[in-house]
Amino acid sequence: MIIWFSVYFAMRMLSKAQIKHIRSLHTKKKRIEHAQFIVEGQKGVSDLLAAAAPYQQLLYTAQHTPFIQEKKVTKAIQIREEEFEKISTQKQPEGILAIVDMPRQTAFEVANKKYIALDQIRDPGNLGTIIRLADWFGVEAILCSHDCVDVYNPKVIQASMGSIFHTPVYYEDLNALLGNIGLPIYAAMLTGSPMYELPPTEQGVLLIGNEANGISNELLAHATTHITIPARGQAESLNAAIACGILTAFLFR
Repeated sequence: MIIWFSVYFAMRMLSKAQIKHIRSLHTKKKRIEHAQFIVEGQKGVSDLLAAAAPYQQLLYTAQHTPFIQEKKVTKAIQIREEEFEKISTQKQPEGILAIVDMPRQTAFEVANKKYIALDQIRDPGNLGTIIRLADWFGVEAILCSHDCVDVYNPKVIQASMGSIFHTPVYYEDLNALLGNIGLPIYAAMLTGSPMYELPPTEQGVLLIGNEANGISNELLAHATTHITIPARGQAESLNAAIACGILTAFLFR
């Protein structure tokens, strides 16, 4: 792990080792190795500070100095825009990011509550949006198959709009978990019971499948109900995150 030094509101140059370390966090392998991830953009950093999540260092360019001073940020280093472009995960860098420690997560324990289970969700924007809507609707946790996109992918963090700090995400063997969860499991399908025919529930699992292929057969075998959003137009299907939002709002209303 890189050792950082706290410098407040002073221009500094990053060392080659620091730049290399930050750039390495663009990859899942190195994020896991260092147990760190990047939160980039003023909105994301503001949410990080509001959640009081631990972070190693905050890097910013001159235009964000008022924000840093207003938030009374510690462990903040001002760097030049040319340097920031070398470490940014964005095509058009905003000029502020934090290096964040991954939280220690306890093992998932089932309770009689509301969950969303995701099978092979690969698009980071979809996962981030689902985390955000789960936070909005008070879903207890998100259960991901091991082949879902990494929750600490920068695009997931950005799409979650701060909800990553409020909603726990677990990576599990969904086949084993759903086989023993003891809760109703609602599988989102193109065919099934129209959602309008189902009563609301305070407990259960909404199962959402892969963007292209849907829910795998082994997980579908655990479903107690196939649920669909009735279509009235000509669209073939809905985006996974949109479908998840509609079904979550209706099922857990």
